[in-house]
Amino acid sequence: MFEKPELTNVRRIFCLFLLPPVNWITVWLCFFFGVLFTMGFRFLNKNSYVSDQRSYAGRPLGGWIIFLGLTMIIRVAIQGYYFYIENYFLKSTWTRLDLAGGAKLQTLFIFEMFISLLAIASTGALIFWFFGRRDIFPKMFVYTLAVLLAAQLVLLILYYVINLPFSVETSRKEMWLQFVRMVVYSAVWGAFVTLSENVKQTFVYPPG
Repeated sequence: MFEKPELTNVRRIFCLFLLPPVNWITVWLCFFFGVLFTMGFRFLNKNSYVSDQRSYAGRPLGGWIIFLGLTMIIRVAIQGYYFYIENYFLKSTWTRLDLAGGAKLQTLFIFEMFISLLAIASTGALIFWFFGRRDIFPKMFVYTLAVLLAAQLVLLILYYVINLPFSVETSRKEMWLQFVRMVVYSAVWGAFVTLSENVKQTFVYPPG
């Protein structure tokens, strides 16, 4: 008898914000991570580490140091893309994990999300210090590599300790590849940043 009323523009916009359903657990966890990381970044950014005494300005960015900066920019872009396609904030993803493996698989999912967030945020901080030629960059670069490498090792161990459904077990090989790539990257660039005299004479500026 009565036709269904058409959606007004306001209702259409409202429906767009409602769809798809959001997993507020991961949203709030990311929010608290962002707050804590921001506090940590502000604290570290105030620190200074004198690695080279000089009365003149540091060297400009150049040579292999430029290539190091490019690798960090590429890494944060790739990390951001993979974080996006993992759909951490979708309710449907959370429900699918619950049906596939329950709380254990959801916990593993959250741990992966934290590692991804840490990788993106810490690499972003390193890029900020890199272009500012901050004196803390070399040390923070090595510390960041160590933390991310340890986190990936823990994640790899969890993939073998937790009983995973068959559909997820195939991810173990991918985790091994990621871990090996991280080891190679850390070994090559960690040694370069630690031993290079050019690095010591480039990143010399205190905060401010």
